[in-house]
Amino acid sequence: MKFFITISFLLVALAAAAQNEDTPRGSHDDHSGHDHDDGNEISISPDIAKKIGLEVAEAAGGTISTSVIFPAEIKLNRDQAAAVSSRYSSIVQKVFVEIGDPVKKGDILATLENHATLAIYTIAAPLDGVVVAKATSEGEAAGEDKVLFEIADLSTVWADISIFPRFQHSIRKNMPVEFIAHDGHLAQGKVKYLSPLISPETRTFTARCVLTGHDEDFTPGAFVRASITTHSTEVAVRIEREAVQLVEGEYLVFVPSEHGYASRTVQIGAGEEHFVEITSGLEPGESYVAKGAFSIKAEMITSGMDPHAGHGH
Repeated sequence: MKFFITISFLLVALAAAAQNEDTPRGSHDDHSGHDHDDGNEISISPDIAKKIGLEVAEAAGGTISTSVIFPAEIKLNRDQAAAVSSRYSSIVQKVFVEIGDPVKKGDILATLENHATLAIYTIAAPLDGVVVAKATSEGEAAGEDKVLFEIADLSTVWADISIFPRFQHSIRKNMPVEFIAHDGHLAQGKVKYLSPLISPETRTFTARCVLTGHDEDFTPGAFVRASITTHSTEVAVRIEREAVQLVEGEYLVFVPSEHGYASRTVQIGAGEEHFVEITSGLEPGESYVAKGAFSIKAEMITSGMDPHAGHGH
């Protein structure tokens, strides 16, 4: 029995010695002050790092902005549009334009005959723009109250945003707005007008922007999304959202280590579309993987490594 116990203690001692030899020398010192490192490293060659677009940055403070998405509709800028009617009760003799035709101020749109005097007269474009509506044809009667054409300058449009009542006090004139079209194209504007009334149909109130130099994605009649920053705060550590990876319910970042990159458990705070606040686990000035973290996580998992090693997971 004593011989058996002696052999058992010898085997345990040999196993402990082998484990100590497998541990890189100075590994405890290398992580001093960073006992929150998971202690799991993965080596990535420079060629692979370049291929996956891996980038390392230093943690720093910054602004976290909270944005809200609202529905919006693009409409004619009525300040740059005009309706054209006949001056008298008349018969339309000749029409010279169609919907979509560009016109200059003074261009003749149609000729008409006055019912009472049989005199022929013309109506002209009151401004530079495009014919956006036409409600007459040759030989039709044209009363003084009938709009025959509508001309609009489409170089600017209105973007009417439907604001939910709970954000009524968060939206102010001159606030910047980013508009997102259905295909992802963007346009920038500022709130020019705030309606004092809530629509009884939609139960929202309107914030209006004037967009200049838009493309075909922001033509009148289009429905788009409007992103408005409603709150901003300064934080001590702000990093790219893609740098934070969720594994088994915990958030990780990857930091450069002696033999490659080590996983680090962090706590997150406020966030936005592109950035997130780190409340613990990463200090200002520390290096971290800003781009390529997902590829490192995937390699670590497929290699059978435990990203939470050192935390009892």
